[in-house]
Amino acid sequence: MTANELADVLENDDRLWFVNEDLMVKTCAMLRQQQAEIEELKLARLADLDVILKQRAEIELLFKEIPEFEKVFNNEPVAWFEQDENMKSIWYQTDKDAPNAIPLYTHPAKTLTDKEIEQVMSKFYSYNPRLLEFARAILRKAQEK
Repeated sequence: MTANELADVLENDDRLWFVNEDLMVKTCAMLRQQQAEIEELKLARLADLDVILKQRAEIELLFKEIPEFEKVFNNEPVAWFEQDENMKSIWYQTDKDAPNAIPLYTHPAKTLTDKEIEQVMSKFYSYNPRLLEFARAILRKAQEK
């Protein structure tokens, strides 16, 4: 039963009106107001849900368009960490070994754009495409570690 339906029942029950008419009028008005507020909240929740679904669709599209995007957000733990009661650190390689362990993650490697590499290179050398290739090779090697 909704608040509006309850207000209708109260308004149509003559026995209750003889007790305190002013109280019944106020009670019915309050019930109708609460029902209106409930409806507003439901509409706001539906609007929020609509926004969330649109954002989810955009993220799924990004996953399809950018393969690296999935690597960043589907990062698996590389190890687990736990401290025992003596505050000694314990490291685990699998989550099966420690039920209360904290997962540890790697973070995506930071990279430099060609323009950023050129800016650093310009402090020491004049522009040289071979040096740019060399710098990229060094960055790739560092990211592999």
